[in-house]
Amino acid sequence: MKKKRAKAKKKKSGLFSLRYLLPAGFFLALSVFLLLGLNRNPNEIPSPLIGKAAPEYALPRLADAPASIGRRGLTPGNGNTSASPANAHVDAASTGGESTNKGDSGNLVSSQALRGQPYLLNVWASWCMPCLQEHPQIVALAQSHRIRIVGMNYKDQPADARRWLARNGNPYDEILVDAQGRTAIDFGVYGVPETFLIDAEGRIRYKLTGALSLQTLQDQLLPAIAALENNGQPSGNTSPRPNPAP
Repeated sequence: MKKKRAKAKKKKSGLFSLRYLLPAGFFLALSVFLLLGLNRNPNEIPSPLIGKAAPEYALPRLADAPASIGRRGLTPGNGNTSASPANAHVDAASTGGESTNKGDSGNLVSSQALRGQPYLLNVWASWCMPCLQEHPQIVALAQSHRIRIVGMNYKDQPADARRWLARNGNPYDEILVDAQGRTAIDFGVYGVPETFLIDAEGRIRYKLTGALSLQTLQDQLLPAIAALENNGQPSGNTSPRPNPAP
């Protein structure tokens, strides 16, 4: 009888231990996977957007922006900078609706109008510190006249954007206003800065998440631009984490 009781007690003790060990083991495994994911180099994670058509959009220009450092103006594929694709997001400011962009509802620039030549789409904001860190690289690229640069001003105040550009220089051929961030959502943007290299047919060929460093400019972006110039098809990666949106 004593042996049976001891055996039953031992079995019960084993089940009790197993009940607590299984959740602990699961939590430990989950923690390991999370740690590995956080420590993984984002450059090694290819963007699913590469090779796909960029979202259609039609956004207003930032009115009264400072003169561009390297402005060459639009050379649209269809000759119509105010065209609004049927499935494009149009910012409320451009339609006279209530918006922080009141007074900045100049003629629209559509994604269709930008086709015909490659361009770099840089998503930025005056409140974004990493945007300031990458700005010298964007300015240097503008001064090289290698490619058109379009700025998408993200969830910003127009007056703040103008002051920021006046203070730091305006490298953009065009500055579009995405006051509500709806177009940025279509591009999968979850923070700023983010940069997209878009080819003449409107396909995304390279994406950079986070600030553009001098090394990334030299090692990744310039070769990607050169590949487009040579009718190549560069592959792109995402990079360091962006500044979270407010």
